[in-house]
Amino acid sequence: MDLNIKILKEEDIGKDCVEWFLDTEIVRFSDNQYRKFTINGQKEYVRNCLSNKDIDLYGIFDGNRHIGNIVICGFNSVHKKAEITYVVGDRKYWGKGVGSFAVLEITKKAINIYKLNKLFAGVVDANVGSRRVLEKNGFVLEGTRIKHLFYDGKFYNQLDYGLLLSI
Repeated sequence: MDLNIKILKEEDIGKDCVEWFLDTEIVRFSDNQYRKFTINGQKEYVRNCLSNKDIDLYGIFDGNRHIGNIVICGFNSVHKKAEITYVVGDRKYWGKGVGSFAVLEITKKAINIYKLNKLFAGVVDANVGSRRVLEKNGFVLEGTRIKHLFYDGKFYNQLDYGLLLSI
C-alpha cells in the first residue's frame, strides 16, 4: 500500500465515495446512516469544508485511490483542541491499519501545523475497530456517555477518547 492523506478536493469525489455511505455496514455506527448522499451533495460538502476556516477534510488515499476520509475540526479554539472523525470507506482496506495510519498522520499535523494541545474523538462502544485505532495511537478513554447514541433501533454508549499532544 502507498498510503497518504491530503486535503480533499471536489475532483477527488467519485461514485465510490457516495457508495460508502450507502453501505449499511460502513455507516452502522455513524449519523451518516440518517443522511442522503449524492455526488453533487458530496462535492458541496467538500466545498463547504474548503471554505470553513475551522474544518479540514482530508482524503485517505492508497496511491491515487480515494479510500476514506479523516476530518479535524475546531482547531481554531482558544483551548488548542480539535475533534477528529474518520471513515475507511473502502471495506477492502478494513483491518489493514489504514485507520491507524490516518489518525497517526492527523496527529502529526495537529502538532506541527495546527499547534494543538489535545485531540479528541467520540466512538460508539460497540465499534471495536475504531476503539482499537484510537488506542493504538495513544488516545485514552476519558469518559462514557450512557445511552447517548441511537443506531440500529437501540441506544449505545459513547466513549470519549482524548490524546494530549506534546507541543
